[in-house]
Amino acid sequence: MMQWRALIVDDEPVIRMGIKASVDWAAEQIELAGDCANGAEALEVIARESVHILITDIKMPIMDGLTLASRAMAVNPRIKVVLVSSYNDFEYVRQGLKIGAIDYILKHTLEPEELLLVIRKCKELLVEEQRKERLHQRPNEMSVRDRMRFEQELKRHLVHRTEHLPEDGYPSWVMGLYRAMYVKLNRVYAIEEQQGYLFKSVLLDQLVDSFYRVVPNGVAIQTAENELFFVLPSGVPEAVEISKLKQALEKDSDVTVTIGHTTGSGHGSLRECFLASREAAERGFFKGAGIYDHRDPVYVRAAGKRLPSTLLPYAADEDESGIDRSLREWCSEWENGGISPAVLKEEACRVLSLMYKHSVDPYALVESFDRLFKTESLPELSRLLKEQIFELRKHKTEVQTNQAARNPIDRALDYINARYLESLTLQEVADAVHVSKNYFSILFKKITGHNFIDYVILLRVQKARELLVTTDLKVYEVAEQSGFNDVKYFSKLFKKMTGCSPVDYRDKQMASADGFWGAGGNAE
Repeated sequence: MMQWRALIVDDEPVIRMGIKASVDWAAEQIELAGDCANGAEALEVIARESVHILITDIKMPIMDGLTLASRAMAVNPRIKVVLVSSYNDFEYVRQGLKIGAIDYILKHTLEPEELLLVIRKCKELLVEEQRKERLHQRPNEMSVRDRMRFEQELKRHLVHRTEHLPEDGYPSWVMGLYRAMYVKLNRVYAIEEQQGYLFKSVLLDQLVDSFYRVVPNGVAIQTAENELFFVLPSGVPEAVEISKLKQALEKDSDVTVTIGHTTGSGHGSLRECFLASREAAERGFFKGAGIYDHRDPVYVRAAGKRLPSTLLPYAADEDESGIDRSLREWCSEWENGGISPAVLKEEACRVLSLMYKHSVDPYALVESFDRLFKTESLPELSRLLKEQIFELRKHKTEVQTNQAARNPIDRALDYINARYLESLTLQEVADAVHVSKNYFSILFKKITGHNFIDYVILLRVQKARELLVTTDLKVYEVAEQSGFNDVKYFSKLFKKMTGCSPVDYRDKQMASADGFWGAGGNAE
Protein backbone atom coordinates (compact mmCIF):
# COMPACT_ATOMS: atom_id res chain seq x y z
CA MET A 1 0.00 0.00 0.00
CA MET A 2 1.31 3.46 -0.95
CA GLN A 3 2.13 5.75 1.96
CA TRP A 4 0.93 9.01 0.37
CA ARG A 5 -1.88 10.00 -1.99
CA ALA A 6 -1.90 12.85 -4.53
CA LEU A 7 -4.73 14.56 -6.42
CA ILE A 8 -4.26 16.45 -9.72
CA VAL A 9 -6.69 19.26 -10.60
CA ASP A 10 -6.70 21.18 -13.89
CA ASP A 11 -9.44 22.06 -16.37
CA GLU A 12 -7.13 21.19 -19.30
CA PRO A 13 -6.97 17.39 -19.88
CA VAL A 14 -3.59 17.66 -21.61
CA ILE A 15 -2.08 19.28 -18.49
CA ARG A 16 -3.53 16.60 -16.21
CA MET A 17 -2.12 13.89 -18.48
CA GLY A 18 1.24 15.65 -18.61
CA ILE A 19 1.54 15.85 -14.82
CA LYS A 20 0.54 12.20 -14.40
CA ALA A 21 3.10 11.10 -16.99
CA SER A 22 5.94 13.23 -15.61
CA VAL A 23 6.51 11.29 -12.38
CA ASP A 24 6.98 7.63 -11.53
CA TRP A 25 4.44 7.84 -8.72
CA ALA A 26 4.85 4.24 -7.57
CA ALA A 27 8.60 4.71 -7.20
CA GLU A 28 7.89 7.75 -5.03
CA GLN A 29 5.45 5.68 -2.88
CA ILE A 30 2.58 7.94 -3.95
CA GLU A 31 -0.82 6.72 -5.07
CA LEU A 32 -2.83 8.95 -7.41
CA ALA A 33 -6.22 9.61 -5.81
CA GLY A 34 -7.45 10.72 -9.24
CA ASP A 35 -7.61 13.82 -11.41
CA CYS A 36 -10.36 16.44 -11.52
CA ALA A 37 -11.39 19.17 -13.95
CA ASN A 38 -12.41 21.77 -11.36
CA GLY A 39 -12.05 22.68 -7.70
CA ALA A 40 -15.58 21.74 -6.64
CA GLU A 41 -15.11 18.19 -7.90
CA ALA A 42 -11.72 17.99 -6.21
CA LEU A 43 -13.05 19.24 -2.88
CA GLU A 44 -15.59 16.41 -2.83
CA VAL A 45 -12.73 13.92 -3.26
CA ILE A 46 -10.71 15.57 -0.47
CA ALA A 47 -13.71 15.53 1.89
CA ARG A 48 -14.32 11.86 1.12
CA GLU A 49 -10.81 10.40 0.89
CA SER A 50 -7.32 10.87 2.31
CA VAL A 51 -5.28 13.23 0.11
CA HIS A 52 -1.80 14.35 1.19
CA ILE A 53 -0.59 16.28 -1.87
CA LEU A 54 -2.84 18.56 -3.93
CA ILE A 55 -1.55 19.74 -7.33
CA THR A 56 -3.98 22.33 -8.63
CA ASP A 57 -4.29 24.84 -11.45
CA ILE A 58 -5.02 28.38 -10.28
CA LYS A 59 -7.57 29.47 -12.88
CA MET A 60 -10.43 27.03 -13.32
CA PRO A 61 -14.21 27.24 -13.80
CA ILE A 62 -16.73 26.60 -10.99
CA MET A 63 -14.09 26.82 -8.22
CA ASP A 64 -10.62 28.30 -8.75
CA GLY A 65 -7.42 26.85 -7.33
CA LEU A 66 -6.95 29.40 -4.55
CA THR A 67 -10.45 28.78 -3.20
CA LEU A 68 -9.86 25.04 -3.47
CA ALA A 69 -6.51 25.31 -1.66
CA SER A 70 -8.04 27.33 1.18
CA ARG A 71 -10.97 24.96 1.64
CA ALA A 72 -8.80 21.86 1.30
CA MET A 73 -6.52 23.12 4.08
CA ALA A 74 -9.59 23.77 6.23
CA VAL A 75 -10.62 20.12 5.76
CA ASN A 76 -7.07 18.81 6.20
CA PRO A 77 -4.55 21.33 7.60
CA ARG A 78 -1.68 18.92 6.80
CA ILE A 79 -2.34 18.75 3.05
CA LYS A 80 0.52 20.03 0.86
CA VAL A 81 -0.61 22.28 -1.99
CA VAL A 82 1.34 22.81 -5.23
CA LEU A 83 -0.01 25.50 -7.59
CA VAL A 84 0.05 25.15 -11.37
CA SER A 85 0.27 28.58 -12.97
CA SER A 86 0.94 30.54 -16.14
CA TYR A 87 3.37 33.45 -16.45
CA ASN A 88 0.58 36.01 -15.99
CA ASP A 89 -0.66 34.37 -12.77
CA PHE A 90 2.13 35.69 -10.56
CA GLU A 91 -0.13 37.76 -8.33
CA TYR A 92 -2.32 34.70 -7.75
CA VAL A 93 0.78 32.64 -6.96
CA ARG A 94 1.71 35.18 -4.30
CA GLN A 95 -1.76 34.90 -2.78
CA GLY A 96 -1.48 31.11 -2.83
CA LEU A 97 1.86 31.14 -1.06
CA LYS A 98 0.41 33.48 1.56
CA ILE A 99 -2.40 31.07 2.42
CA GLY A 100 0.01 28.16 2.77
CA ALA A 101 0.83 26.61 -0.62
CA ILE A 102 4.21 24.84 -0.63
CA ASP A 103 5.42 25.76 -4.13
CA TYR A 104 4.32 26.36 -7.71
CA ILE A 105 5.15 25.09 -11.21
CA LEU A 106 4.65 26.73 -14.60
CA LYS A 107 2.32 24.59 -16.70
CA HIS A 108 3.50 25.42 -20.23
CA THR A 109 7.22 25.00 -19.49
CA LEU A 110 6.81 22.04 -17.16
CA GLU A 111 9.91 19.86 -16.83
CA PRO A 112 9.62 16.41 -15.17
CA GLU A 113 12.72 17.09 -13.07
CA GLU A 114 11.21 20.31 -11.70
CA LEU A 115 7.93 18.60 -10.82
CA LEU A 116 9.77 15.70 -9.16
CA LEU A 117 11.73 18.11 -6.95
CA VAL A 118 8.52 19.80 -5.81
CA ILE A 119 6.84 16.44 -5.12
CA ARG A 120 9.83 15.28 -3.07
CA LYS A 121 9.76 18.55 -1.15
CA CYS A 122 6.14 17.81 -0.20
CA LYS A 123 7.08 14.27 0.83
CA GLU A 124 9.93 15.52 3.02
CA LEU A 125 7.54 17.85 4.83
CA LEU A 126 5.02 15.04 5.31
CA VAL A 127 7.68 12.63 6.59
CA GLU A 128 9.07 15.25 8.99
CA GLU A 129 5.61 16.01 10.39
CA GLN A 130 5.00 12.30 10.82
CA ARG A 131 8.34 11.90 12.61
CA LYS A 132 7.52 14.73 15.03
CA GLU A 133 4.11 13.20 15.75
CA ARG A 134 5.66 9.86 16.61
CA LEU A 135 8.34 11.53 18.73
CA HIS A 136 5.73 13.23 20.91
CA GLN A 137 3.18 10.44 20.86
CA ARG A 138 2.40 8.74 24.15
CA PRO A 139 2.00 4.95 24.40
CA ASN A 140 -1.38 3.82 22.99
CA GLU A 141 -2.14 7.34 21.80
CA MET A 142 -3.37 8.00 18.26
CA SER A 143 -1.18 10.11 16.01
CA VAL A 144 -2.58 13.51 15.14
CA ARG A 145 -2.96 12.43 11.52
CA ASP A 146 -4.89 9.26 12.45
CA ARG A 147 -7.07 11.17 14.87
CA MET A 148 -7.90 13.81 12.27
CA ARG A 149 -8.82 11.08 9.84
CA PHE A 150 -11.15 9.45 12.39
CA GLU A 151 -12.70 12.84 13.22
CA GLN A 152 -13.52 13.41 9.56
CA GLU A 153 -14.93 9.91 9.09
CA LEU A 154 -16.96 10.11 12.32
CA LYS A 155 -18.44 13.49 11.40
CA ARG A 156 -19.49 12.21 8.00
CA HIS A 157 -20.99 9.13 9.66
CA LEU A 158 -22.98 11.05 12.29
CA VAL A 159 -23.84 14.37 10.65
CA HIS A 160 -24.01 13.41 6.97
CA ARG A 161 -25.24 9.90 7.82
CA THR A 162 -22.85 7.74 5.84
CA GLU A 163 -23.89 4.12 6.21
CA HIS A 164 -20.88 2.98 8.23
CA LEU A 165 -17.32 3.84 9.18
CA PRO A 166 -14.47 2.44 7.02
CA GLU A 167 -13.11 -0.82 8.39
CA ASP A 168 -9.79 0.81 9.30
CA GLY A 169 -11.28 4.22 10.02
CA TYR A 170 -11.33 4.13 13.82
CA PRO A 171 -8.93 3.51 16.74
CA SER A 172 -8.88 0.06 18.30
CA TRP A 173 -10.36 1.23 21.62
CA VAL A 174 -13.66 2.01 19.87
CA MET A 175 -14.25 -1.76 19.67
CA GLY A 176 -14.44 -1.88 23.47
CA LEU A 177 -16.35 0.18 26.02
CA TYR A 178 -16.40 3.97 25.69
CA ARG A 179 -18.43 6.95 26.89
CA ALA A 180 -20.10 9.37 24.50
CA MET A 181 -20.72 12.97 25.52
CA TYR A 182 -22.80 15.63 23.78
CA VAL A 183 -21.60 19.08 24.84
CA LYS A 184 -23.76 22.19 24.35
CA LEU A 185 -22.35 25.69 24.72
CA ASN A 186 -24.49 27.81 27.07
CA ARG A 187 -25.44 31.49 26.70
CA VAL A 188 -24.92 31.31 22.94
CA TYR A 189 -27.01 34.33 21.99
CA ALA A 190 -25.27 36.55 24.54
CA ILE A 191 -21.85 35.44 23.23
CA GLU A 192 -22.84 36.13 19.62
CA GLU A 193 -24.32 39.53 20.43
CA GLN A 194 -21.58 40.76 22.74
CA GLN A 195 -18.48 39.13 21.22
CA GLY A 196 -19.50 37.84 17.78
CA TYR A 197 -19.78 34.63 15.83
CA LEU A 198 -16.03 34.54 15.24
CA PHE A 199 -15.37 34.64 18.98
CA LYS A 200 -17.86 31.82 19.49
CA SER A 201 -15.94 29.79 16.91
CA VAL A 202 -12.73 30.42 18.86
CA LEU A 203 -14.46 29.27 22.06
CA LEU A 204 -15.51 25.99 20.45
CA ASP A 205 -11.92 25.43 19.29
CA GLN A 206 -10.73 26.10 22.84
CA LEU A 207 -13.20 23.56 24.22
CA VAL A 208 -11.82 20.95 21.83
CA ASP A 209 -8.23 21.83 22.80
CA SER A 210 -9.13 21.60 26.48
CA PHE A 211 -10.74 18.21 25.94
CA TYR A 212 -7.61 16.84 24.25
CA ARG A 213 -5.43 18.13 27.09
CA VAL A 214 -7.54 16.13 29.57
CA VAL A 215 -8.27 13.12 27.32
CA PRO A 216 -5.43 13.01 24.74
CA ASN A 217 -6.60 9.69 23.31
CA GLY A 218 -10.25 10.73 22.91
CA VAL A 219 -11.99 12.12 19.85
CA ALA A 220 -13.87 15.43 19.51
CA ILE A 221 -15.92 16.76 16.60
CA GLN A 222 -18.26 19.71 16.08
CA THR A 223 -21.67 18.35 15.11
CA ALA A 224 -23.79 21.52 15.14
CA GLU A 225 -23.30 25.26 15.24
CA ASN A 226 -22.96 25.40 19.04
CA GLU A 227 -22.42 21.77 19.96
CA LEU A 228 -19.64 19.19 20.19
CA PHE A 229 -19.51 15.41 20.45
CA PHE A 230 -16.80 13.68 22.48
CA VAL A 231 -15.93 9.98 22.57
CA LEU A 232 -13.75 8.84 25.50
CA PRO A 233 -11.99 5.47 25.86
CA SER A 234 -12.97 3.28 28.81
CA GLY A 235 -11.23 4.41 31.97
CA VAL A 236 -12.87 7.85 31.98
CA PRO A 237 -16.45 6.65 32.38
CA GLU A 238 -18.23 7.70 35.54
CA ALA A 239 -20.00 10.90 36.54
CA VAL A 240 -17.22 12.12 38.85
CA GLU A 241 -14.75 12.13 35.94
CA ILE A 242 -17.29 13.82 33.68
CA SER A 243 -17.82 16.47 36.35
CA LYS A 244 -14.08 17.12 36.50
CA LEU A 245 -13.89 17.28 32.71
CA LYS A 246 -16.74 19.79 32.66
CA GLN A 247 -14.90 21.93 35.21
CA ALA A 248 -11.72 21.79 33.11
CA LEU A 249 -13.56 22.78 29.94
CA GLU A 250 -15.30 25.70 31.61
CA LYS A 251 -12.17 26.93 33.38
CA ASP A 252 -10.01 26.91 30.24
CA SER A 253 -12.58 28.62 28.03
CA ASP A 254 -14.41 30.82 30.58
CA VAL A 255 -17.82 29.52 29.42
CA THR A 256 -20.41 27.09 30.76
CA VAL A 257 -21.62 23.94 29.03
CA THR A 258 -24.39 21.37 29.37
CA ILE A 259 -23.42 17.73 28.89
CA GLY A 260 -25.47 14.66 28.03
CA HIS A 261 -23.69 11.30 28.22
CA THR A 262 -24.13 7.59 27.69
CA THR A 263 -22.02 4.44 27.26
CA GLY A 264 -21.43 2.35 24.17
CA SER A 265 -19.42 -0.52 22.80
CA GLY A 266 -18.17 -1.07 19.25
CA HIS A 267 -18.10 1.29 16.29
CA GLY A 268 -21.60 0.16 15.26
CA SER A 269 -23.06 1.87 18.35
CA LEU A 270 -21.57 5.30 17.76
CA ARG A 271 -24.61 6.80 16.02
CA GLU A 272 -26.93 5.37 18.68
CA CYS A 273 -24.71 6.89 21.41
CA PHE A 274 -24.61 10.20 19.56
CA LEU A 275 -28.42 10.41 19.46
CA ALA A 276 -28.81 9.20 23.06
CA SER A 277 -26.30 11.68 24.50
CA ARG A 278 -27.86 14.52 22.48
CA GLU A 279 -31.29 13.59 23.84
CA ALA A 280 -29.86 13.59 27.37
CA ALA A 281 -28.32 17.04 26.87
CA GLU A 282 -31.73 18.39 25.77
CA ARG A 283 -33.01 17.81 29.31
CA GLY A 284 -31.09 20.91 30.25
CA PHE A 285 -33.79 22.91 28.42
CA PHE A 286 -36.24 21.92 31.18
CA LYS A 287 -33.94 21.31 34.17
CA GLY A 288 -31.18 23.87 33.64
CA ALA A 289 -27.50 23.64 32.69
CA GLY A 290 -25.65 20.61 34.07
CA ILE A 291 -24.76 16.96 33.41
CA TYR A 292 -27.42 14.47 32.32
CA ASP A 293 -27.09 10.69 32.10
CA HIS A 294 -29.20 9.10 29.38
CA ARG A 295 -29.92 6.18 31.73
CA ASP A 296 -31.76 8.41 34.23
CA PRO A 297 -35.57 8.07 34.21
CA VAL A 298 -37.40 10.47 31.90
CA TYR A 299 -40.75 12.14 32.53
CA VAL A 300 -43.15 11.10 29.74
CA ARG A 301 -46.29 13.01 28.77
CA ALA A 302 -48.57 12.06 25.90
CA ALA A 303 -50.22 15.44 25.20
CA GLY A 304 -50.62 18.97 26.49
CA LYS A 305 -51.85 22.46 25.61
CA ARG A 306 -50.81 23.95 22.28
CA LEU A 307 -49.56 27.52 22.53
CA PRO A 308 -50.98 29.13 19.35
CA SER A 309 -54.61 28.37 20.27
CA THR A 310 -54.27 29.61 23.87
CA LEU A 311 -52.04 32.67 23.33
CA LEU A 312 -53.20 34.22 20.04
CA PRO A 313 -56.42 35.82 21.30
CA TYR A 314 -54.56 37.70 24.05
CA ALA A 315 -51.68 38.67 21.74
CA ALA A 316 -54.04 39.98 19.05
CA ASP A 317 -55.81 42.17 21.62
CA GLU A 318 -52.47 43.32 23.12
CA ASP A 319 -53.71 42.00 26.49
CA GLU A 320 -50.38 41.83 28.36
CA SER A 321 -51.83 40.21 31.48
CA GLY A 322 -53.57 37.59 29.31
CA ILE A 323 -50.30 36.93 27.47
CA ASP A 324 -48.47 36.46 30.77
CA ARG A 325 -51.14 34.11 32.08
CA SER A 326 -51.18 32.00 28.92
CA LEU A 327 -47.39 31.69 28.87
CA ARG A 328 -47.27 30.74 32.58
CA GLU A 329 -49.81 27.98 32.00
CA TRP A 330 -47.89 26.74 28.96
CA CYS A 331 -44.60 26.62 30.89
CA SER A 332 -46.26 24.85 33.82
CA GLU A 333 -47.69 22.30 31.41
CA TRP A 334 -44.26 21.34 30.08
CA GLU A 335 -41.84 22.20 32.90
CA ASN A 336 -40.99 18.53 33.49
CA GLY A 337 -40.33 17.80 29.82
CA GLY A 338 -42.00 14.96 27.97
CA ILE A 339 -41.71 16.79 24.65
CA SER A 340 -38.85 17.85 22.39
CA PRO A 341 -37.60 21.43 22.91
CA ALA A 342 -37.72 21.80 19.11
CA VAL A 343 -41.51 21.24 19.14
CA LEU A 344 -42.01 23.96 21.75
CA LYS A 345 -39.82 26.36 19.77
CA GLU A 346 -41.80 25.61 16.62
CA GLU A 347 -45.00 26.46 18.51
CA ALA A 348 -43.53 29.81 19.57
CA CYS A 349 -42.50 30.55 15.97
CA ARG A 350 -45.99 29.60 14.81
CA VAL A 351 -47.48 32.29 17.06
CA LEU A 352 -45.29 35.00 15.49
CA SER A 353 -45.94 33.70 11.99
CA LEU A 354 -49.72 33.82 12.44
CA MET A 355 -49.50 37.34 13.86
CA TYR A 356 -46.97 39.03 11.57
CA LYS A 357 -46.38 37.01 8.41
CA HIS A 358 -48.10 39.59 6.20
CA SER A 359 -47.31 42.77 8.10
CA VAL A 360 -43.54 42.87 8.81
CA ASP A 361 -40.37 42.39 6.78
CA PRO A 362 -39.97 38.60 6.28
CA TYR A 363 -36.28 38.96 7.11
CA ALA A 364 -37.16 40.39 10.54
CA LEU A 365 -39.59 37.54 11.16
CA VAL A 366 -36.95 34.93 10.27
CA GLU A 367 -34.48 36.65 12.60
CA SER A 368 -37.04 36.35 15.40
CA PHE A 369 -37.46 32.65 14.62
CA ASP A 370 -33.68 32.25 14.80
CA ARG A 371 -33.56 33.89 18.23
CA LEU A 372 -36.37 31.67 19.52
CA PHE A 373 -34.58 28.54 18.35
CA LYS A 374 -31.41 29.64 20.15
CA THR A 375 -33.12 29.80 23.53
CA GLU A 376 -31.72 27.34 26.06
CA SER A 377 -34.56 26.94 28.57
CA LEU A 378 -38.35 26.94 28.63
CA PRO A 379 -38.56 30.11 30.79
CA GLU A 380 -36.19 31.88 28.38
CA LEU A 381 -38.31 30.79 25.40
CA SER A 382 -41.46 32.10 27.08
CA ARG A 383 -39.84 35.41 28.02
CA LEU A 384 -38.35 35.95 24.56
CA LEU A 385 -41.61 35.11 22.77
CA LYS A 386 -43.39 37.85 24.72
CA GLU A 387 -40.59 40.30 23.87
CA GLN A 388 -40.77 39.39 20.18
CA ILE A 389 -44.54 39.91 20.05
CA PHE A 390 -44.07 43.54 21.07
CA GLU A 391 -40.75 44.05 19.26
CA LEU A 392 -42.19 43.01 15.89
CA ARG A 393 -45.13 45.36 16.38
CA LYS A 394 -42.64 48.14 17.09
CA HIS A 395 -40.48 47.02 14.16
CA LYS A 396 -43.44 47.46 11.78
CA THR A 397 -43.86 51.05 12.97
CA GLU A 398 -40.14 51.83 12.70
CA VAL A 399 -39.93 50.48 9.14
CA GLN A 400 -42.71 52.84 8.09
CA THR A 401 -41.11 55.77 9.93
CA ASN A 402 -37.67 55.25 8.39
CA GLN A 403 -38.75 54.64 4.80
CA ALA A 404 -38.55 58.30 3.90
CA ALA A 405 -35.41 59.00 5.89
CA ARG A 406 -31.83 58.21 5.00
CA ASN A 407 -31.16 54.53 5.63
CA PRO A 408 -30.09 54.32 9.31
CA ILE A 409 -27.42 51.75 8.39
CA ASP A 410 -25.66 54.27 6.14
CA ARG A 411 -25.41 56.60 9.12
CA ALA A 412 -24.42 53.72 11.39
CA LEU A 413 -21.55 52.69 9.09
CA ASP A 414 -20.21 56.24 9.13
CA TYR A 415 -20.41 56.21 12.92
CA ILE A 416 -18.71 52.80 13.21
CA ASN A 417 -15.92 53.57 10.73
CA ALA A 418 -15.03 56.67 12.72
CA ARG A 419 -14.99 54.89 16.09
CA TYR A 420 -14.30 51.16 15.56
CA LEU A 421 -11.06 51.31 17.56
CA GLU A 422 -13.06 52.43 20.60
CA SER A 423 -15.23 50.27 22.87
CA LEU A 424 -18.38 50.32 20.71
CA THR A 425 -21.64 48.60 21.66
CA LEU A 426 -24.70 47.74 19.62
CA GLN A 427 -26.88 49.85 21.92
CA GLU A 428 -24.63 52.90 21.48
CA VAL A 429 -24.77 52.78 17.68
CA ALA A 430 -28.53 52.10 17.64
CA ASP A 431 -29.03 55.15 19.88
CA ALA A 432 -26.82 57.24 17.59
CA VAL A 433 -29.05 56.54 14.58
CA HIS A 434 -32.28 56.75 16.62
CA VAL A 435 -33.73 53.26 16.15
CA SER A 436 -34.38 50.45 18.61
CA LYS A 437 -31.57 48.03 19.35
CA ASN A 438 -33.47 45.01 18.01
CA TYR A 439 -34.54 46.70 14.76
CA PHE A 440 -31.02 48.03 14.21
CA SER A 441 -29.51 44.56 14.77
CA ILE A 442 -31.85 42.96 12.22
CA LEU A 443 -31.42 45.72 9.62
CA PHE A 444 -27.63 45.83 10.03
CA LYS A 445 -27.23 42.11 9.41
CA LYS A 446 -29.62 42.18 6.46
CA ILE A 447 -27.72 44.99 4.71
CA THR A 448 -24.09 44.18 5.59
CA GLY A 449 -24.26 40.38 5.84
CA HIS A 450 -22.57 40.53 9.27
CA ASN A 451 -23.84 40.96 12.77
CA PHE A 452 -22.68 44.20 14.39
CA ILE A 453 -19.80 42.95 16.54
CA ASP A 454 -18.34 40.74 13.78
CA TYR A 455 -18.32 43.74 11.43
CA VAL A 456 -16.38 45.74 14.02
CA ILE A 457 -13.95 42.83 14.47
CA LEU A 458 -13.37 42.65 10.69
CA LEU A 459 -12.41 46.32 10.68
CA ARG A 460 -10.07 45.82 13.65
CA VAL A 461 -8.35 42.80 12.11
CA GLN A 462 -7.86 44.71 8.85
CA LYS A 463 -6.23 47.50 10.88
CA ALA A 464 -4.01 44.93 12.60
CA ARG A 465 -2.90 43.52 9.23
CA GLU A 466 -1.90 46.99 8.10
CA LEU A 467 0.06 47.64 11.30
CA LEU A 468 1.86 44.29 11.09
CA VAL A 469 3.11 45.07 7.58
CA THR A 470 3.80 48.80 7.88
CA THR A 471 5.25 49.06 11.42
CA ASP A 472 7.66 47.29 13.76
CA LEU A 473 5.18 47.28 16.65
CA LYS A 474 5.16 44.23 18.90
CA VAL A 475 2.11 41.97 18.68
CA TYR A 476 0.61 43.22 21.94
CA GLU A 477 1.05 46.82 20.71
CA VAL A 478 -0.64 45.95 17.42
CA ALA A 479 -3.50 44.40 19.39
CA GLU A 480 -3.91 47.54 21.51
CA GLN A 481 -3.78 49.91 18.54
CA SER A 482 -6.31 47.77 16.65
CA GLY A 483 -8.93 47.95 19.40
CA PHE A 484 -8.25 44.59 21.13
CA ASN A 485 -7.73 44.58 24.89
CA ASP A 486 -6.69 40.93 25.17
CA VAL A 487 -3.61 39.95 23.14
CA LYS A 488 -4.27 36.22 23.62
CA TYR A 489 -7.77 36.54 22.22
CA PHE A 490 -6.47 38.80 19.44
CA SER A 491 -3.88 36.21 18.37
CA LYS A 492 -6.42 33.37 18.27
CA LEU A 493 -8.96 35.45 16.39
CA PHE A 494 -6.35 36.70 13.93
CA LYS A 495 -5.26 33.14 13.16
CA LYS A 496 -8.88 32.07 12.78
CA MET A 497 -9.51 34.77 10.19
CA THR A 498 -6.21 34.77 8.27
CA GLY A 499 -4.95 31.21 8.69
CA CYS A 500 -1.74 32.21 10.47
CA SER A 501 -0.56 33.90 13.66
CA PRO A 502 0.26 37.64 13.66
CA VAL A 503 4.00 36.87 13.71
CA ASP A 504 3.74 34.39 10.83
CA TYR A 505 1.55 36.83 8.89
CA ARG A 506 4.18 39.56 9.20
CA ASP A 507 6.98 37.16 8.21
CA LYS A 508 5.06 35.92 5.15
CA GLN A 509 4.23 39.43 4.02
CA MET A 510 7.84 40.51 4.35
CA ALA A 511 9.09 37.38 2.58
CA SER A 512 6.60 37.87 -0.25
CA ALA A 513 7.66 41.48 -0.68
CA ASP A 514 11.35 40.49 -0.73
CA GLY A 515 10.67 37.69 -3.19
CA PHE A 516 8.68 39.96 -5.47
CA TRP A 517 11.37 42.61 -5.73
CA GLY A 518 14.07 39.95 -5.92
CA ALA A 519 12.34 38.27 -8.85
CA GLY A 520 11.36 41.48 -10.59
CA GLY A 521 14.62 43.35 -10.41
CA ASN A 522 14.43 47.10 -9.84
CA ALA A 523 11.51 48.42 -7.82
CA GLU A 524 10.98 51.37 -10.06
